Amino acid sequence: MRFGMNLAIVHYHLNRGGVARVIENQLLALDAVLDPAEPWRVAIVYGGRKQGWNDALADTLRAIDLRLVEVAGLDYDDPDGDGTPGTAPDENDLAGELLAALRQLGFTPEQTVVQVHNHSLGKNAALVRGVAGLAASGYRLLLQIHDFAEDFRGANYRRLVSLGAKNIYPQAAAIHYAVLNGRDHAILRAAGVAEERLHRLPNPVPTIAGLPDRAAARAQLESRFGVGSGERFLLYPIRCIRRKNVGEALLAGVLSPPGTVVGLTLAPLNPAETPIYTAWKQTAAEWDLPARFEVGAPGGLTFPENLAAADVLLTTSVAEGFGMVMLEAWPAGRVLVGRDLPEITTDFTEAGLRLDGLWDRLDVPVEWVGRERFAEAACDAYRRAIAAYDRSPPSGWEQSLGEKMRGDVIDFGDLNEPMQRDVLSAVVDAPGGRQAVFARNPGLEAMLAVDTPSAATTIEHNVRVIDQRYALVPSGRRLAELLLRVAGAPCGGPVGPLAHPERILDGFLDARRFRMIRG
Repeated sequence: MRFGMNLAIVHYHLNRGGVARVIENQLLALDAVLDPAEPWRVAIVYGGRKQGWNDALADTLRAIDLRLVEVAGLDYDDPDGDGTPGTAPDENDLAGELLAALRQLGFTPEQTVVQVHNHSLGKNAALVRGVAGLAASGYRLLLQIHDFAEDFRGANYRRLVSLGAKNIYPQAAAIHYAVLNGRDHAILRAAGVAEERLHRLPNPVPTIAGLPDRAAARAQLESRFGVGSGERFLLYPIRCIRRKNVGEALLAGVLSPPGTVVGLTLAPLNPAETPIYTAWKQTAAEWDLPARFEVGAPGGLTFPENLAAADVLLTTSVAEGFGMVMLEAWPAGRVLVGRDLPEITTDFTEAGLRLDGLWDRLDVPVEWVGRERFAEAACDAYRRAIAAYDRSPPSGWEQSLGEKMRGDVIDFGDLNEPMQRDVLSAVVDAPGGRQAVFARNPGLEAMLAVDTPSAATTIEHNVRVIDQRYALVPSGRRLAELLLRVAGAPCGGPVGPLAHPERILDGFLDARRFRMIRG
């Protein structure tokens, strides 16, 4: 059998969700378009953790010869997840470990592309030097960035700097970059990544062959979480970290038609996120809010079962790298409501997707939280966020934060958790609280009352768009073409720095983008 190209995929871990899910979907996408007569050899090089990884995947691939290779030095160098520096790059010869693994696989530089996910996120500072070492050794690289340490992830950025990581975005003829959206493309282009080596690579959306039986899924939902068969189930499929804006999901449940229950799927894994999540659970229990937590955790429903049980999908996140829920609702035959993120969804709407059920703001009376209280808290939080990057606030930052208050309203997503609780209390307890919100958000009541049958035309349209642009076959063609382009890049030569790395920070740390539940 003739083999095609060698592809080495590098990531810190293969634990369930996030990038591991993207890697699996990319493999399925490639397999859908490659020739089984000339399969690609693919190795996933990871740090050793693979909780929830689909071990049966290799047997399902027809055109990919897949193997997994552990490189211990590739895992997080902050194992406690508390921001404490771990192993410095000088003490961790990760480049040597990666080169040894590639040699053992027989993956020579001439026949191999190395696709590295999130090398610059700050989870392992040695990986920054590692990718430069691979390029210097003749390997062609595709560095795919899902998330940026510069995007209000100050602890990650500090660790990169404190552990001596330099040249975070190495430049060479053999190094290409892939990003998820137009925003990130524009930021890296402004920072100096050459246009011919910078690519948009949206995530694949797998085809849903068929959901489990709805009646059976609803029976499980009722027996395990007490959601009755006649109640409307609003599913928010996320891990409940701060930027997912749990408070707004609870508010959506309160504002929805009577009989609506919000289901949030997973608890956070990072111990630093646990106290805020626990507080939201306590608030929901004490106030008897129409919400259920961890409906997708062990002992709950599987993701397909939750989709089958859902009437509508919800999103209230204030920040995303790609926004998969914006796409995955429609192939499941469900309509999506919630918060719009124009810097992410612009790509989708330009592709033809209809996202009519999303709000850009959810305005609430600023008097419910207090003008001075908000201004002081927002300024303090932004100062701390900027200080994490050893920067001073930019010119006009106070005015930018003040402009978040528009007349007598403030966007719920701009509040911190204590203020969000005050708003929830006003809506739940104050006479006319719900109507006060609806009066300031024309169309919101109708958005929250939508059902799948009434949105059938939109669902059918969006499924067609996804099939044409984001499903496995178009995604596989896009990725295969890109990898072959990288494979044809000249190798060798010097590895240099990015011309204007400070522009990445400028792009992300703009005060107009700041949310207190990010900082």
